[in-house]
Amino acid sequence: FLWQFLVKFVLDFRSAMSRCLVAEDGSPAKVGETSGFWLRLSDFVSSETKDCPTEVSVLEQLGFPRNWPAVYSSSPALKSLIGKKGLIPAKKVAVAGVPTAEDWSRVPKLEYLPAQSFQNARRAAAKLPNSKVVEGWAILECFNRPAGDVFVAEPYCWLALEDGRWIDVTPRPEKLTELLLAEASNTDSHPSRRQSRLSQAEADFHKALLDLRFGAATGSVTAAPSGGASKAAAAPKKDASERAATATTLIAPASTTAAAPAQVKAPVVQPAARKGLDYSKFDLIEDSDDERLVVKQEPITLPMGLPRDAVSREEYDKVWKLLLGTKDLPFTPPPDLDQMWGYYKYGAMDEQALLDQACEYLGKFPCRLEPSDYKAKTYTLMKKLETEGREDEARMWSVICILRFPKDSDAYYNQGVLLSKMSDAAKFGGAPMSRLPSLEGKAKMVPTEQYCSLFSRASASYYRRCLKVDPKQRPAYINLIGCLERNEPTGWYEEVHDIAVNAVKNGIWYNRWQRPPHFVPQLEAKPWHNPQDFELCRRLEEYADVIRGEYEAYMTKLANRKDWDDSDTTPGPGDVGGRAGALHDGGLKKSGRWREVPLFANMQLQKEYATYFPETVRVLQTYCRDATGLALCGGGDVIFSSLAPGTRLRPHCGPSNSRLTCHLGIRIPRTKEQGCFVRVAAEEPRGWEEGKTILFDDSFEHEVQFHEGSPQDPYPGERVVLLVNFWHKDFEFKNDPEWRNKSDEMMRTVDVETLPKTAVVKAAEPVPAA
Repeated sequence: FLWQFLVKFVLDFRSAMSRCLVAEDGSPAKVGETSGFWLRLSDFVSSETKDCPTEVSVLEQLGFPRNWPAVYSSSPALKSLIGKKGLIPAKKVAVAGVPTAEDWSRVPKLEYLPAQSFQNARRAAAKLPNSKVVEGWAILECFNRPAGDVFVAEPYCWLALEDGRWIDVTPRPEKLTELLLAEASNTDSHPSRRQSRLSQAEADFHKALLDLRFGAATGSVTAAPSGGASKAAAAPKKDASERAATATTLIAPASTTAAAPAQVKAPVVQPAARKGLDYSKFDLIEDSDDERLVVKQEPITLPMGLPRDAVSREEYDKVWKLLLGTKDLPFTPPPDLDQMWGYYKYGAMDEQALLDQACEYLGKFPCRLEPSDYKAKTYTLMKKLETEGREDEARMWSVICILRFPKDSDAYYNQGVLLSKMSDAAKFGGAPMSRLPSLEGKAKMVPTEQYCSLFSRASASYYRRCLKVDPKQRPAYINLIGCLERNEPTGWYEEVHDIAVNAVKNGIWYNRWQRPPHFVPQLEAKPWHNPQDFELCRRLEEYADVIRGEYEAYMTKLANRKDWDDSDTTPGPGDVGGRAGALHDGGLKKSGRWREVPLFANMQLQKEYATYFPETVRVLQTYCRDATGLALCGGGDVIFSSLAPGTRLRPHCGPSNSRLTCHLGIRIPRTKEQGCFVRVAAEEPRGWEEGKTILFDDSFEHEVQFHEGSPQDPYPGERVVLLVNFWHKDFEFKNDPEWRNKSDEMMRTVDVETLPKTAVVKAAEPVPAA
């Protein structure tokens, strides 16, 4: 009896402690006495009111943002909150999962209490050398509002380890297995720095917040000696349907199947007693002379045409397992069934149509529309879902199309594009871990590199199948080669050239080394040109000293800039791929650092930079109109391109053979023999000279390398050239805004862009007369 009493006393004491506020030394805080850093309701920031929530109950319907990471670029509300010009601008954003066993082994073994991230992070950092407290915000979405409409930021602190890894040691509700953390750009006014004596209002808010999020059984988390995670940390995720909110109504479905209209909030009802249609009876007769019966061993029961409330999650999942288990499909990563189920339960007719169409195929019902009509309607739905960041549902429409029409190459291509887009979204999202769904259990967090490898391999498989069905599908050649070049799987370079050889055999290109997406076959094609044959190059060499002088003056101004001088707004060089419209260029860098100072880019003069290069801009506008005209038509750039030692740009082809590329040497610290060169096609690599130009056709495969050298060598500085794209001398549609469509028929019907941004190809349309 005494032992039971002692155990109960200890448990009650620990439970009480977990619901108390504590000071930084771990002792219980007392109202009016203890000084510390306390959380208040007024500290929360809402994107809707531009102010704090007024009642604690408002915090009840909050959770991890839906459609992450697509929602960041699609939601003005989220940008208005944490964007560079937002209410609480963030300098870094990442998704933090529940700490793993390895994470717990790296943090101090303390008792971490819920809703006290300020103290938890400070106490842990005080006992962990070389770690620091990160001050920022936990970004949550209001689930009682439409997706992407309202977000709330909660002041939050977490640990950054010596290697830069973020670990959130504060216990969370079981359903919140992921948390979007945003590091504050300005921490001077962050609530975690406000020290005061604990007030009764702060203590009451803390209790109300705990009751709201954890109920009566709130507990703390202690980092176990073995590094094991807590029970709360290990709890499984709840279904996405618990987090789903109102879904927007999409375009009318391709199916004519009637479905009950969805409600904004699903009522709590018991499923009606019913039996789904047994589709096996429609397949009992084999096509033979005697039409003998073939008895099915395991009848398939599918939930087609049933009200949403009568379809169970198990039945819903079974449909997609059966569909994706079809042996005729290439390897297909599983969709996020949690998310799809949420959209199905709370969506409109389109979500119902997707399930019904899958059931109709599995039940071996014939297609009720003409193939061209079915594919056109399916494409419309896929495109809409893609723009909403719902690629998994778009992929399932594509899978149904593939199974319905296995000889249709477009369906395979579309699936490859969607998989590529999902891989690129993860790669360029910046998160170290990505969520990988599963058909057999809960999704798991895997390294983003592993996630991207899986999806890019699957994408390549679909592009290959597309080319097997139609060897003349040019967009598939373009994206398959781009996928291999960007991800570099084993044997990728040899495979790229094998693919290019097949493309040449099928009339896609004329040379395996020249593989641009936009291709004009009539133009003269050779890797290198003599720059002295072009006035543009001769003029650049003539004014080389002026151009170099302005660049040196610009760099000197940056070097002498004072950090405290807010009046100096001189823009610095940017990472290539960082500006809008040039994201694909960022994927070309294999290693090192590649930066730019753009003068003409994004179809306009970059005035914020051009101010510092008046003579260079005058020379370009006077003597290099084929370059400025191309740039203003969106076909090229004029930039100062700088490479740091150790930089390698992957072998790749430029976007069009309607242009040439000139480099004027500005700073050339090493020769070709010392490892600083450009290789074009199978030609001998060439280096640069200061004040001299080189000229090549970048639609041919080319790569750039600047070797780092030995550790004993002094730092050589960056290699800098003025990169100038300009029209090919024989191109017919110079300075015409419609130059792509007029010179390449494929561009009229198919939108093919250099990756990572890729568009879903339309069903084939007749080409209008020129």
